[in-house]
Amino acid sequence: MGFPLRSLEEISRTVRGAFRQYLPGTDASLRVNVTYVIAKAVSLLAREYELRFGWLHRNMFLWSADNAEWVSLLAADVGIWAKAPSASSGAVTGTGAPGQVYPAGIRLSSGGQTFVTTSAVAADALGGVTFPVLCEQSGAATNRDAAAVLMLADPSLQPTLSQEFAVTSGGLGGGADAETLEALRSRALQRKRNPPRAGALSDYEEIALSVAGVIKAWAFRVPASPGAVTVLFLFAGRVNSIPLPGDVAAVQAAIDARRLIRVDAGEASAPVPLAINVSISGLSQDTAEIRAAVEASIRTMLVNRCRPGLAGNTFTVSRSWISEAISAASGEDRHVLLAPAGDIVLTGGQFPVLGVVTYA
Repeated sequence: MGFPLRSLEEISRTVRGAFRQYLPGTDASLRVNVTYVIAKAVSLLAREYELRFGWLHRNMFLWSADNAEWVSLLAADVGIWAKAPSASSGAVTGTGAPGQVYPAGIRLSSGGQTFVTTSAVAADALGGVTFPVLCEQSGAATNRDAAAVLMLADPSLQPTLSQEFAVTSGGLGGGADAETLEALRSRALQRKRNPPRAGALSDYEEIALSVAGVIKAWAFRVPASPGAVTVLFLFAGRVNSIPLPGDVAAVQAAIDARRLIRVDAGEASAPVPLAINVSISGLSQDTAEIRAAVEASIRTMLVNRCRPGLAGNTFTVSRSWISEAISAASGEDRHVLLAPAGDIVLTGGQFPVLGVVTYA
């Protein structure tokens, strides 16, 4: 129940009535009366207190708090703290002198970030060498796709190494920005509504969500494998939020560190993107801005309303949700949704992403 805030006029009437009640013979409604001035000053002070009480009431509850410090405190009550920015990690490959052992601490650079090798590695007989690396900065900008090129920061220190190193097929993943206030609130509410229950699916979702960069997570029991759990998740800053192998490794490490002994297989996986092609006709105002708003609205809907589907536990993306998302776009007045022609059923770990959008 909300805390009703009275207007200044309502408070003033209450104060003037109190003067009449407790000081018989006075009339605080007469402007020439000193009690009128006193009542006005008391009303202004009472209004400030009432606004303060309303603010306190609003911030007592996690779902309605609008003060960052209070959200953090309420989340901390259930053991949820804001995720700090994290650095990406992975492996890069290049060439060196055959058989030579290279120490940890070799620096490489890319796009204004520096990456450092984390262990000593020996080059193979042909000179190939693969280094595990960790970025020295934090944030989503530190991630790199497979085959991205990193440059040796100081070739004079290691003259036998190639000046260019390529990111391996797993990419450099795990880098994420600091958690937003709304993301922290969402995680804390999820934790309050789903307290730990000795290995419940919500426990594994909470573990995945605790990893920096994870924005959505779903845990499922594996059919015909008692106790086994698979966790599918989305990661911020990726194309369609689909995680890279490095992101999967980060979530898998978190699950391995916290899962129960009785669980025989807790596996983190990236969803399989299923592109949904959309065809729209009859936009009342067909401009580039409205098209962009329509596509952004559909993408937001897919992330907010959908989950992956599995064999035996499918998920249906309603065609009406897509039409509703189009209507919610700013500036859109009417449209006709031509495709998809029906609902879409997800299975096999599929998660819906926006494909090609055509306008007729």
